[in-house]
Amino acid sequence: MRTPTLLVHHGAFQPLWQQPGLIQVGPQITDGPASLQLMELSVVGLKNALQRRGWAAKGVLLQYTDPFLLRAAPMRGIRQWPGPRLLACGDLHHGPDPIGTLQQYCDAEPHDAVLLTFNPALLQEVQHRLPMPVRCLAPTFFRYPHATPSPTPRLELLHVGSLGPHHPRRRELVEALLKRQQVPFRHATTRSAEEAAQLYAQHALVLNVPLNQDLNHRLFEVMAAGVPQVIFGDRSLLGDHSPLSNRPDLFWAQSIEDLEALVKQLFSKPTRLQTSVVDPPPYWDLKALLKQSLAPR
Repeated sequence: MRTPTLLVHHGAFQPLWQQPGLIQVGPQITDGPASLQLMELSVVGLKNALQRRGWAAKGVLLQYTDPFLLRAAPMRGIRQWPGPRLLACGDLHHGPDPIGTLQQYCDAEPHDAVLLTFNPALLQEVQHRLPMPVRCLAPTFFRYPHATPSPTPRLELLHVGSLGPHHPRRRELVEALLKRQQVPFRHATTRSAEEAAQLYAQHALVLNVPLNQDLNHRLFEVMAAGVPQVIFGDRSLLGDHSPLSNRPDLFWAQSIEDLEALVKQLFSKPTRLQTSVVDPPPYWDLKALLKQSLAPR
């Protein structure tokens, strides 16, 4: 039997993430063939939950968290886990001193290695702050809804996402594009990744506005929907030696003027844009991801 990987996270069970050997564990998850409800967020609680199901306390412990959760609901007793311990951390652009929060937690609860889920631009800084191996292997264990692009997509630049108080840069850009009316533009919000994928697939081009140094899920959601995208930011977001750096479906702009000029250029040859190849996200096989993540420096 394959040694299990216990993915501890705070959300609901995610069918798209499932791979052979993966068991999703968490307080919002119910017991199932590949899932385990965790009543207490600690290694003791994990061992008790495994014992309740008649499962052995073994395998790789893969904890997915972020600086907000590390402050509000940290998993304790990591040293007591008898197997490899891997911490996957996202949202390193949120809150006060997020890297310091991660460092303090890793000092108190040492892991064998750390994965940055979406912050390759911050990799060197985090490597300098933490004593264990740190890598960024996006999109790690994540998977995204597939969609088939429309053969006659709407020739509009589409932006999907929140414009709330935590996203002032996005709101400023979206409002400016709507006001200037220099390019066909649509802003929308959706209730799920599946709904967003279907919306992406109806459009010829998607606008992606990352937050600070975060690539975000949207980068990979749009790829999975088979649609080219314009990223409003600098290529340094990809970090060094990124497998994403040469993708022909990723376009870049750093000002609203450059963005509008690029969109006009792309829409002037719609057939070329619509027939461009968009490869799926560079998904990781779980076994290969763990091997790479837990390798010595």
